[in-house]
Amino acid sequence: MTESDPLIEASPQTIGSEVTTGSEVTTEPEVTTEPEVTSSPAPDDVDVAAALADDGTRRLLGTDLQLDYLPGRGGTIVGLSRRSDDLQLLWRAPWGILPIGTSRPPSTASVRATEQWPGGWRTLFPNSGRSVSLYGADWGTDGEAAVAAYAEEPVPGGVELTTRLLRLPVRLTRRITLTGATLRVEETATNEGGQDVEIMWGHEIAFGPPLLGKGAVIDTGASVVRPEPDVTRSVSYDDVMPWPRTQGTSSAVNLRRAPEAGAGSTWQAYLSDFATHQASITNAAAGVRVELSWDAETMPFLWYELEAGGSKDFPHFSNGYFLALTPSTSWPRQGVNDARRVSSTSKWIPAGTSLSTWVELSVTEPPAQRSPAGTRSASARGRAAGTPESNPSAESTPSAESPGSATSTGTPDSPVTTDSGTPNTSA
Repeated sequence: MTESDPLIEASPQTIGSEVTTGSEVTTEPEVTTEPEVTSSPAPDDVDVAAALADDGTRRLLGTDLQLDYLPGRGGTIVGLSRRSDDLQLLWRAPWGILPIGTSRPPSTASVRATEQWPGGWRTLFPNSGRSVSLYGADWGTDGEAAVAAYAEEPVPGGVELTTRLLRLPVRLTRRITLTGATLRVEETATNEGGQDVEIMWGHEIAFGPPLLGKGAVIDTGASVVRPEPDVTRSVSYDDVMPWPRTQGTSSAVNLRRAPEAGAGSTWQAYLSDFATHQASITNAAAGVRVELSWDAETMPFLWYELEAGGSKDFPHFSNGYFLALTPSTSWPRQGVNDARRVSSTSKWIPAGTSLSTWVELSVTEPPAQRSPAGTRSASARGRAAGTPESNPSAESTPSAESPGSATSTGTPDSPVTTDSGTPNTSA
């Protein structure tokens, strides 16, 4: 790529109908001609913003969605919003994006990885969780791919990012495309070495307010839930429950209903045995629903990690609020050694071969709150009449939703208690 390539040029560029200058965007009259972005132009409905912001972000502009990504920091997608109202969907770390090359005090691998985590959607490869040393090198807490610098090239509908890792002979290609209200990320890992390598691989997607908030409902196609003993100390991986339940410190918790910010909750679980490899987050109050689907063959598991003020001290100091959903090859999130030892779910990439995967996210409006018979539920009628919704924990009838269902029926879940042992009034 040359210095005049609009993808790496630091000067302001007119892209489609917008001029991007770091953090400022001004509107210009719409043009009907397709913008020139080298020999592989994006289609009319996706523009690649060329200006380099102070923190190294680039921007993709689609007809319905807008996203910001960091080619110099793992190709991480740090912003995703709906263009019609600028509604933000991803959580962004409050400490911001640590500039590359910033001098930091000596620290552990875990602290270093957290400082470099900007939030958003990132690739975890070839490791995640506990730092491990394999093949003569330290792989770090969340893997080299999350912090590697990527070369970029425009492709129809988006951008393709490529890097060659240093501590493993693997070339990673990350293609990010926008089509209407759908974002698709495709990745390929090619083992260029002469020996087979063992890895774990995940796509961590951290969602935040306003999508995450009071009344947000999480649905998945999973049927089995395993807790994380490092978060819930009194449990083991054998304490399996059906979705959406998992073991809390003193009682079961309901993973389907997001607690409010500051609720003092931290949940982590591993979902498996999917009827369909799909998940969704719906927030009727915010007027948005996000639907997630992914490659079931390469990534049969989904990590569920919710922070709502339960983690004290660094880095959240009892003030974090996000939900991270991570399609993954493996579990638990304790490093590739435990993926091999605990669950036998680590992956191998033979020498000279490639492994590919994909994850897709679509943004829609919430479906109508109706019962299976087609009549509105009591809660929906209450909202329509302007009356407060009744406390779902007082419901005496069981939920009409099956444990493995990926969609809501509109019927409140049966009551459970929070991990603090108090009634879960948000259930």
